[in-house]
Amino acid sequence: MNPVETQLQDGIFTIALSRPKQFNALNWEMLNGLDEAVQFIEGSSDVRCVVIEGKGDNFMAGGDIVYFHDLIDTEADEKRKIFSELISTVHQLVERFADLPVPVIAKVRGAAAGFGISLVAGCDLAIGTKNSIYTSAYNLLGTSPDGGSTFYMPRSVGMKKAMEIALLTKRYSADEALEIGLINQVVDDEDLNATVEKVATQIAKSARLAVSNAKRLIRRSFQNDLNNQLKLEQELFLDCAVSGDFAEGVRAFVEKRPAKFD
Repeated sequence: MNPVETQLQDGIFTIALSRPKQFNALNWEMLNGLDEAVQFIEGSSDVRCVVIEGKGDNFMAGGDIVYFHDLIDTEADEKRKIFSELISTVHQLVERFADLPVPVIAKVRGAAAGFGISLVAGCDLAIGTKNSIYTSAYNLLGTSPDGGSTFYMPRSVGMKKAMEIALLTKRYSADEALEIGLINQVVDDEDLNATVEKVATQIAKSARLAVSNAKRLIRRSFQNDLNNQLKLEQELFLDCAVSGDFAEGVRAFVEKRPAKFD
């Protein structure tokens, strides 16, 4: 079975993590599949929105513990080399997802643990079912967080709550994850597909450059001071103002009809 399944339909590119018997745990084959998926998105003008989901009953339960167990008795220098390569590859993907010109939605059922919760935090939007569970779990393995968790968590939930997530290994329900700002919406399990499709379709039908620039602006705001952020807002607004989508949007508003963006 391919550990990453993809589908493009009506501008929505779905990435399905497909190791359900292993709770969609991340291994090298899945990493390679994610790399191929991101390469496709980066090179396609047809993708307007990305959805990441897990096959089966869970989103992602972090790294492959069986693989980690096989490395326990490896010499320290060799073990450091192996894990360095693994985490570097993961982190390159984290950065590439952040740099994608289209929004990425996490569609969460069941457990999002370890890198799974890091991935949820790093997505632009996240929608989970009422039975979804979120936990860092790194402490249980005797390791510190990775996958962008310590970058995105404080920005999503605040420093003290991020400390709680990292240090106490608490399991957060969907309602708790919503309350602290880790996810955007909680729905019944049977409504998840329709809800995510509705959100993704709304994005896919929006003005492509406007959506891309909005994502870029919000993500850059954490690194910029006010002056540089205002300059970037002006630069990107002007790019939109000379686009065909802007002309269509203004005409549609004046003519009191829905806009039809390219």
